[in-house]
Amino acid sequence: MCLSEHPFGTVKWYRGAHYLLCRGKTKAAAELGLSFLAYNMTRAIHLAGVRKLIEAM
Repeated sequence: MCLSEHPFGTVKWYRGAHYLLCRGKTKAAAELGLSFLAYNMTRAIHLAGVRKLIEAM
């Protein structure tokens, strides 16, 4: 259990979300999903660039 919690906490801390704002498993999962979506979009922008991402869409 603790092995999978560390990456989640690291990504959330990197994005400025130090704790979960929602209560309940479903709402917390949605909040984590949005946090990881933002993290992945930021990585894609840094790796590929904005123009390539817009062209791909």
